Amino acid sequence: MKNYILPAVLILIGTGTAFATQKAKSDKGNFATKQGYIFNSATNQWDRSIMCQDDSDVICTVNGLPTGQQVFGTSGPEVDHPEAETVNVELYKLGN
Repeated sequence: MKNYILPAVLILIGTGTAFATQKAKSDKGNFATKQGYIFNSATNQWDRSIMCQDDSDVICTVNGLPTGQQVFGTSGPEVDHPEAETVNVELYKLGN
């Protein structure tokens, strides 16, 4: 009986490591694409803009330049004109 404990523990550790490695590989680079919104002062509402992602390091702007108008995401459902209270998620440029 004692002869089977060590091999069984090693097999369990190896299996756990394999699953953890596979999970890390599948998660790498899978950033969620989000609909971006910009504020339209002429209509006093938020309008759909470009697609961005929710995790990266370069802020998402309309023209892709650092001086462009920043694009925000919504914490609510993605609709054409979301409520101002839900447009509060900072988004980042795709493809970084």
